[in-house]
Amino acid sequence: MAAPQKLVNVAWWAVYLAVGLGLQLHFPGVDALIPGIMLSCQERQPQQTFWLCLIAILIQEGTGSLAFGSSLLWYGSLLLFFSLGRMFFVTGSLFFVVLIAAVLGLTHSALLYVTSSLQGFQVDTYRLAEQAMAQALLIPPLYAVASLFRKRFLDYEYGI
Repeated sequence: MAAPQKLVNVAWWAVYLAVGLGLQLHFPGVDALIPGIMLSCQERQPQQTFWLCLIAILIQEGTGSLAFGSSLLWYGSLLLFFSLGRMFFVTGSLFFVVLIAAVLGLTHSALLYVTSSLQGFQVDTYRLAEQAMAQALLIPPLYAVASLFRKRFLDYEYGI
């Protein structure tokens, strides 16, 4: 990547993180940074994905009320599911994005239930299911919009 292209890429990710955090304020319990990390995984740039995951983990761990580690498990599960799915599906297809969103919705519930229970927090399973559904339903449109903007501002060939 040329130097100006790198600056545009860094600026794009900074804006994406800011918008993603803003969306998380409006949709509590939904991680709006996940679609961006999916885009980064699709680009097969491990350094970029590492830094995005690290930033997202630090943000989520710093703002959450659970003990350290749940965000690490959350983003680790995304990377695991994405890597496994890449072997069987076209990663930019709508089917793959919806499948990953559904799996992450279930994972969201399971991780929050287990980590909350381990800390002795009372778990509202209805609210947990509601957040999991919101997570699963919002990932595909957020991914589609992010990939469209990424195509618009960068030489980006992936996405829906």
